[in-house]
Amino acid sequence: MSNSVKDKISSRNLWGYAIGAIPSGLLAYVFSLKYVELFYDDLQLLPGLFILGQIIYMTINALNDPLSGQLSDRTNRKKWGSRRIIYIKYGAPIWALTFLLVWFPWSFDNQIIIFFHYVISICLFDTMLTLVVLVWMALLPEMTSDIDERNKGHFLSLVFGAIFVVPFFLILGDMQPTSQSFQFLMIGIAIISTLFLWLTAYLCEEKPEFQKDEIFPLWKSMKETFKLKSFLIFIGFNFCVTFLSSIGLSYLFIWSFILGDNSTIIYFVIFILVGYGSNILCMKFRPKWGMRKIILRFGALKVVGMLISFVLLVIVQSSSLAMIGLIISTFFGGYGVFVVPTMYLSADEDEINNGTRREGMLLGMNALFTKPAASLGPIVATIVLELFLYNSGSDIQSAFTLIGIDILFLLIPAIVTAISLIFMYFYPLHGEKLKDMRVKLDQIHIEKKAKMKT
Repeated sequence: MSNSVKDKISSRNLWGYAIGAIPSGLLAYVFSLKYVELFYDDLQLLPGLFILGQIIYMTINALNDPLSGQLSDRTNRKKWGSRRIIYIKYGAPIWALTFLLVWFPWSFDNQIIIFFHYVISICLFDTMLTLVVLVWMALLPEMTSDIDERNKGHFLSLVFGAIFVVPFFLILGDMQPTSQSFQFLMIGIAIISTLFLWLTAYLCEEKPEFQKDEIFPLWKSMKETFKLKSFLIFIGFNFCVTFLSSIGLSYLFIWSFILGDNSTIIYFVIFILVGYGSNILCMKFRPKWGMRKIILRFGALKVVGMLISFVLLVIVQSSSLAMIGLIISTFFGGYGVFVVPTMYLSADEDEINNGTRREGMLLGMNALFTKPAASLGPIVATIVLELFLYNSGSDIQSAFTLIGIDILFLLIPAIVTAISLIFMYFYPLHGEKLKDMRVKLDQIHIEKKAKMKT
């Protein structure tokens, strides 16, 4: 349901927020695309060390999010002038430097040095990613409380990200992460990303009525978060979504064995045309069906389609069948445009319960549980590839290995997607309950604005 009072987001804020997706895409997704290939495939870090590093990464990855969220929520607004934008402005160049640290190997043959480079660089990169991206994401629900405006802002950010990121991905797809040309390109990406983040900090504005919200101590903030049933259910759903996304992009180099030549181009053509087309379709259905119902219906069709594609692909290894499976998964996965806006509903519910907006903590607590999925995905993928005798660095894989790749990209996603739908089935914020919540939220915001004038 839309708000009773349309809370339009200004053009300046809308474009400023969307621009923030460009550096988020360039840094975060290039990292996801290439870091596994660099350490696991090119530098050939031993599987045991790779998995150990993922466990360390998973732990740090989980803990730094709620701490970053609390840091943002508790920032002194009078001293710094904001509690979100300040971290985008000053965190941008530091994040870019940690990004560069990943791509310059400390050793090419010493497993211990490669391991330390692997762990230190990805943990530092993720810490800064967490701080900058978390506050960027927290801006949107503060700038507008309208569901469709949020969906529009989120979708526009996805489009902006793709316009700038996909060309780089097509260039990077076949480049060796250890090559000098790749390293020079990474330097360029780091500079461009810093400039775009500064532009986002300049264009976006934090609403003054939220600057006087009560600041909770860490323990109370965490405690109040756990009281939200909608948020706890969302965490289960988003854990599955994050798990699958960590496999899909980080192991894109594996797609070539089942999609054939030009696999990177094929992947991104489908990603853009089919994926964004489905995003738009889902947004059109939103006023009639609601986000929860769309996720359940499209998700069920996605599971069935991937299972059928998997069975056919195991029987007959064909790049055409693999492409059809990818198209089905992408089209019926178009409900992904609602994942982040669904979490924003919990922030709205929390504001009704506590009178304060705490997107930072909710985003952080969400990551405390779902960020481990970003490491669990590569761990599971590595185990599957090792069990099916994947030959690192080779351009040819056995028929037995191809079955393992089919499992990795179709069977496992079908199972995990089905699990995610169980969580979404029990999600409470929909229908009349959601409509009533929106009315209460509008009233709270009217009262906060009135207090600013007195």
